[in-house]
Amino acid sequence: MLRNLIGQMNQRQAFLWRTGPDGRRQVSWRVWLLIFVTPGLFGAAAALLAYDSLNFVSRAETTTGEVVRVYEWENWNPWEGSHTAYGPVFRYDFGGGDMTEASLGQSSSNWGFEIGSRHQILFRPDAKGNVKLPVFEHLWALPLTIFGLGLITLIPALFAAWRVRRWLRGGAGG
Repeated sequence: MLRNLIGQMNQRQAFLWRTGPDGRRQVSWRVWLLIFVTPGLFGAAAALLAYDSLNFVSRAETTTGEVVRVYEWENWNPWEGSHTAYGPVFRYDFGGGDMTEASLGQSSSNWGFEIGSRHQILFRPDAKGNVKLPVFEHLWALPLTIFGLGLITLIPALFAAWRVRRWLRGGAGG
């Protein structure tokens, strides 16, 4: 009798996976959430960043900006090791002869431009000081990198889902 009482209590409590008194195996929705939360979050982040870049490009105007300053500092990353990172500041015509300056908000070892050099830039007419270079590295590299990480984390998630489904099929009731 005590065994049945404990079994009934267990049926009403939160669980991840369990085998019922009839031998049927069950898996909670929490298991599926835990399995797919990381790839899902990476996918959502990649989609948001891609949307942000697409939204920027669709509303941006193209102009030529002149490099007025270049910030530089020593940096390190796993791909390049120790290197110099550059953050250029551009002066450009915001419209109607209104000259303004803006930085890219990012740095790269590839952006060590000469002061006075002119480069094509994208700017949003509704947001003064928001400029980007029309290059893959500045617009699409981050969303694609995060999407790639999502695909990498999807591999163990699919393996875990396969194992859970295999465990479920092994029960007496299924």
